[in-house]
Amino acid sequence: MPEIKTEHYNGSDCTGSTGGSNRVLTISNTTKTENDGFLVHASGLVLALTSEYTVDHNSSGTQITFLNPLWDDQTIAIQYAQQLTSAGAQADADDFSRGPLSDFGVEVVRTPVTVTTSNMGGQKTYSDGTNETIDVVFQNPNKKFTLDKGGLTEIYDALMFTKPNQTINKYDKITYDARVYRVDTVSVRNFNGTTMFKTVTLFYIQDE
Repeated sequence: MPEIKTEHYNGSDCTGSTGGSNRVLTISNTTKTENDGFLVHASGLVLALTSEYTVDHNSSGTQITFLNPLWDDQTIAIQYAQQLTSAGAQADADDFSRGPLSDFGVEVVRTPVTVTTSNMGGQKTYSDGTNETIDVVFQNPNKKFTLDKGGLTEIYDALMFTKPNQTINKYDKITYDARVYRVDTVSVRNFNGTTMFKTVTLFYIQDE
């Protein structure tokens, strides 16, 4: 069963010189880490796997390579799951709130949206509900694309992570840093049968 851990570092804990790229951080896991639930934060932002960092999952001393310039005074937090070889700490639904959300959470405004489809022509109408302020971890908004037969297809403009019990639905609007996004997909991340957090993909639609 997986154990969820959060570790805190500075850029000075990495190899290389301040401001350099491809600096490597070795974390203190004692059994092999897993891709599921592996989150890397630098200066409060969640980094994107492959484009901003790579990871070598090892049975001890998993290594993270930061692909972009990293300075010694930058704060780093790593959340990861590792397999326990015997009875030990189990996944707790509050781990996300106590770890990344507590350390790097920001407030965004969620506007629930109701979608109705016309019986004639199938035209969709979007109706905004009452705004609410929610706490999330918001990833640095970098566009991500995938290659399909028709060429490059945009997957999302930004990523957001919420508590497992946070109500959020497709088409809801999210306002953060004077930019408005629309929710595209909401997926639940589970560990050993426990829901840990939700991953939300967002598309930018307008400035506030």
